Order: sequence, then structure tokens, then C-alpha cells
Amino acid sequence: MAGMTKQRLQPAEPSRGETLDADEVVFLICVEANPLEVQAHLLCASLRRFGGRYKDAPIVAVSPRPALALSPTSQAALEALGVTYVSMPLNETGSPYGTINRIVTGAWAEANLPQPYLVVLDTDMIFTAEPCFLRADVGVRPVDMKGSATGGEGDPLDDYWTRLCGFAGIAPSTLPPLETAIDRIAIRASYNGGFMVVRRDLGVLRRTRDIFFASLEENMRPLAGSGVNVFASTGLVGVEASEWWGSSQAALSIAIWSLTLDVRLYDNRYNIPAHLLRDRSWPLPAGYEPVLLHHHYPLEREYHDPLLGTMRKLACSQAVLEWTQAQLAGLTLR
Repeated sequence: MAGMTKQRLQPAEPSRGETLDADEVVFLICVEANPLEVQAHLLCASLRRFGGRYKDAPIVAVSPRPALALSPTSQAALEALGVTYVSMPLNETGSPYGTINRIVTGAWAEANLPQPYLVVLDTDMIFTAEPCFLRADVGVRPVDMKGSATGGEGDPLDDYWTRLCGFAGIAPSTLPPLETAIDRIAIRASYNGGFMVVRRDLGVLRRTRDIFFASLEENMRPLAGSGVNVFASTGLVGVEASEWWGSSQAALSIAIWSLTLDVRLYDNRYNIPAHLLRDRSWPLPAGYEPVLLHHHYPLEREYHDPLLGTMRKLACSQAVLEWTQAQLAGLTLR
């Protein structure tokens, strides 16, 4: 993979003018009447409490399958946090691969929301300090594990990625080299879809939708026949959905590099994979605290202590720990 464009890591202290103002961004999440709703409430509450300059920025929560729209009570709980709730039939695929929700919601938001930048988040996240969002076309984090990514020619998944690149009209070599965040494997660029900052008028999320749906039409499952059953923050997702795991991130990564070279990698304070850190260290930039945890844990009681233990290991502040513990204790699982 020699000769490909290297990406820029976000500096710990961006220079003046590089940071987005709060009125330039909107936070976007998907939420449904399932475990996502309590996760969404925790995420939105953490932004309002620890988001600093962005704590009052707009949040839009979308239910893209009206059959799983939130109850009036759940809607009211989000609206009390200043969240705009939308339910509309964006995902009519019938697929068990729930990540399609994020794909279609992102494409809708690019076409319909007025803010110039979208901050797209999975619901299973917690803000623990003020974020700093950069003025770039795209800001992302690497995938945690190799999973459905490719290491390049000779990789069993390279034909899959080559076909996806063909949908976008680019060569696989366009994707720059990257190292996965946890297993430290060299891959072609593949980004975690649960955290991204995108310039809305670039059209990255609409192109992601187009690439993914082209692959859906051809039934291109990157993990077909693997027999894996992924355990996500909603529990076991099933074998069929697991065969698609990572396909949305592949489509996103290819969409990005088909449209821009202005891609920034956020540092280790962002999108921290808390569920993978019980037996691993996580090097934060010297003198800085974690900003955004991607906990991946279901929020049933048995997972509270592992989450809080990882947060202590990451040296989250006492205020954050006490707030999170109180929030978890007050959760109502429906």
C-alpha cells in the first residue's frame, strides 16, 4: 500500500479557526422502541451535561421504521432534553441488519437539515468531556478490529472491497493505509460508522447509501457463511444480520475517498471502545481526558459495573463517574 495519501491526525489543540462553532453542527442519532431508546436518552443527557460549547447544539433523533416509533412517553423524555424527534419510513428493506437505519437516516439528514455539519453518532455512546470538532470535510476514527476490512491484494475480503469501489468509480488503491484501533492490523481505510463529522453539502452520506444499496441488490455479505453471531449493544443480532456486519463502514469509507481528500482522523479521546478495554490499555494524549466513549454495552444492570470500571480505568473525572452511575441507576428499560 505504499504511495497512498496519509491522513492527518487531529491535533490535541487545534489552531484558531479550525474548530466548528456550535451553531454549525447538528447531532444525528437513530432511535427505536427497543434498547436503543434508553441508550439514546443517556447519550443525549451526557451531551447536555458535558458537551461544553456544544451542549446546547441541536440533536435530531430519527426512527426510520415507524413500526418501531417511540411511545409518547419516550418522545417526551427526549424532547425534555431539547431533542427533535422524527419518525418516517426511511428503511423499508425488511432486512435484519439494523445499521441500515443509520445509512438511510444520514442520507435523509444531508438532504433536509440546515446545519453545514452533521455529527452522526451511534446511540451506545457517552460524552465525558467537551468535544472539539474540526473544520474538515470529514472527521472519523479507524475501525476497532479488522473484521470486514481488507489488508489489500491477497486478502480474502479484497474482492468484496474492489466491487464496492467499483460502485463509486474508484480503484481500491485510492483508500489510504490505516491501522485498526485495537488489533493494530494494517488495512485499507475503514472507519467506525458510529462516530463521524461530515460537511453536509459534500454528499458523503448519500453516496454511502447509494454504494450500500448497490451491494444490497447484489446480496454482497462480507461475512457470508462465517456463522458468526455478533453481540452488539442490543444483544445478539442473529446470523443473517452478522453476515452484513461491517458493510456499512465499507460503504462509508469508499464514499468518503470518492469525494474528498480532506479527511481527519480524530485521536484516542474519541470513540473509545469501552467494551474492549477491560484487559487492554488505551493511550490517551498526554494531559487529556477521554471525550467520547462508545460503550457497546447493553444497559441492563449486569453491564453497569463493567462500564463504570472501564471509565475508572480511563481516568474519567469523579463528576463524570458519579453522574453516569446515577443515570444508570435511574434507567427504565422497556
